[in-house]
Amino acid sequence: MKKNKLKHFQSLLINIRAEIAGDVEKAHQNEKGKEAEHMADISDDAARSYEKKLQGDLEEQEWVKLKQVETALENIDNEEYGTCAACEIEIPEARLEIMPYAEFCTQCLSKMEKDSSPDQNILNIREL
Repeated sequence: MKKNKLKHFQSLLINIRAEIAGDVEKAHQNEKGKEAEHMADISDDAARSYEKKLQGDLEEQEWVKLKQVETALENIDNEEYGTCAACEIEIPEARLEIMPYAEFCTQCLSKMEKDSSPDQNILNIREL
C-alpha cells in the first residue's frame, strides 16, 4: 500500500480512537450524574437497571472496537496493515475506507461466521 494511503488510514484510525475515548468519558460522566439522583420507585429502578446494562453492552462493543483500532495502528507501524489476518491477502481499500480497523477480508469473515455458531462468535469477541 502506498505511503499516502497509509497516512490516510492512520489518520482515520486516530480519529476513531479519539472518538471512542471521548464517548467513554461522556458515558462515565453521565453515570456519575445518575448515581447522584434519588430513586423514586421500583419502575424507575428497573429503567435505570436496563439503561445500565445497555450502557455496559455498548461500552463492551466500544472496547472491542478500540482494541481493533489499536491493532490496526500497530499493523501500520509494522508494515502489515491492510492484510487479512487469516489468508494474508490484501484487504480491498474500499473495505478499509468503510472499516479502517478491519482485520479480515470479507471472504474470510463470511467463512468464519458461517463456520461458527452465534454463541461461539460472542465468546470469541469477549476474549478480545
